[in-house]
Amino acid sequence: MCMITASVLPLAVCSLFLIQLFQMKISRDYRVMDMELAEEVNGRLELLFSEFEELTGKFCGDGEIAEALRQSDSGNSGEVYRTLYRETKELRDYAWFELYGMDGTCRYSTGTGTYQRRMEPYWGILRKAAEEEGRLVVLRADDPSGDVVLQAARLIGDAQGNAGFFVINMGLQEFETALKGTYGGQDGICILDSFLETVYDAGSAAGENLGEVLRERLLRNEPIQADCNGNSIYMDKSEKTGLYTVLLRPQVFTANTVNSMYSVLFIMIAVLFAACTLLVINLSNRLSRPIHVLNRTMHEVQVGNLDTRMQEDWPTTEFAEMSGNFNFMTADLKKYMENQVEQQKQMNEIQIAMMQAQLNPHFLYNTLDTVKWVAKANHVPEIVTLVSKLAKILRAAISKEQFTTLRGEMELVESYAEIQRIRFDGRFECVCNYDEKLADCELPKLVIQPIVENAVIHGLSECEDGHIQVDAFAGGTDRDSVLVVEVRDDGCGIGQEVIDRLNNGGLQERTGHIGLGNVDKIIRLNYGEAYGVKICRPKQGGTLVTLTFPLRKERTADAENTGGR
Repeated sequence: MCMITASVLPLAVCSLFLIQLFQMKISRDYRVMDMELAEEVNGRLELLFSEFEELTGKFCGDGEIAEALRQSDSGNSGEVYRTLYRETKELRDYAWFELYGMDGTCRYSTGTGTYQRRMEPYWGILRKAAEEEGRLVVLRADDPSGDVVLQAARLIGDAQGNAGFFVINMGLQEFETALKGTYGGQDGICILDSFLETVYDAGSAAGENLGEVLRERLLRNEPIQADCNGNSIYMDKSEKTGLYTVLLRPQVFTANTVNSMYSVLFIMIAVLFAACTLLVINLSNRLSRPIHVLNRTMHEVQVGNLDTRMQEDWPTTEFAEMSGNFNFMTADLKKYMENQVEQQKQMNEIQIAMMQAQLNPHFLYNTLDTVKWVAKANHVPEIVTLVSKLAKILRAAISKEQFTTLRGEMELVESYAEIQRIRFDGRFECVCNYDEKLADCELPKLVIQPIVENAVIHGLSECEDGHIQVDAFAGGTDRDSVLVVEVRDDGCGIGQEVIDRLNNGGLQERTGHIGLGNVDKIIRLNYGEAYGVKICRPKQGGTLVTLTFPLRKERTADAENTGGR
């Protein structure tokens, strides 16, 4: 998303900015051009009326013309016509010219069919010319639907007084000639008088009633030169004539044009967005897929699957090299782990075998010594008991199976206790208690007997009436998930220093308690550090040894045979 945004957003922002800037720049340039064109049109009209004013100035100071206008039938009328035609030769394409008497009768004219035409001197252009003596006045024609749309007039007189009027008439054709070439085919031109009444309109301005539109805007206090029907309005006023020149030009940027530009922009953005999306997805897949594969493969290795491998045919050389190194690493790690497991397995087997072997010689030595002394001293049947119990213990010791049941282990303890009771002439009593539901629980063989042996040899050595009690029960917090065996004696007890050293892993350092150390190692090697042997000294005296095992009831047929049947 960051890559797409970084690619598309600058284009969108820059394009929008450029469109706005381009629209503003072009609109401003065209507005300047249109204003210049409107000024040019207005300037052409001002120049034309300047020539009209110069022309009328010549006639106003001519006494002969004034005298001819006073007389209805003048003898020099031919001279007046010649003067009129001569002086208006250059301007007759833009207007036709008339000389009126003070009574409003047309006396001379360059047009056709206007002789003896009358205009009221107290109304319209003649009245205004009389009021503005010495000036050329311009006025919209009373009937603009006729041939004349605009009139200009000036009072003619001499030393004797006013004699008549010089009248200039402009029609549609004359306006068209005067303004020819100042605007294009799509433009519109409109000439308004000082009251914003239409004098002349052509092109796209024809029929638009611009004068009425502009008047309404003035009444509503709206901008006069606002756009009209998709066209821009440019207006300029002539100070000489009081006429308004209104230029109507199509807008450079219409709504359709702007919408088209935005449509093109949006299409470009959509295409670029799609292209960037495809490119980013492709690039992202090329970069992220090997990383996901590596992460997934590393998770497989983390959970112990050392057989997993990564593909090495990645398009990117770095990923291919990394995959190859990872595969080499997992292969070496698997080989190393296999070697470690095999070595640890062998070491465990050796340690278990050695420790179990250590349990037997000491006991056998004492038992055989007992058998020897009983046989010499008494010659009694107890020898049979000793031999049978010893045979059961030897059978369990030399068995290849490393595990037995709780029932079998308790029977071995009872056999051992019977032998030692005979040896010590009944100076102690050993009681074994366990629930029949736990009889089939599995545990290493010969792990309770060494604890009882330590209790007999070390705890009860100086007692005349000792007691050893072996209790097995289910414990733990997870629904009786632990098998607990407690061996309790009421002998001389054990020192706190020895208890601390034994409970802190120093069991192997005490040669006198080698059985305890070996039992603890056997349990921990088979079940982990959470299980083992703990020793304490109860308040009532003696020693309490606690053995903990996981509560398991699965056992093999050989384990059953080891149970002492």
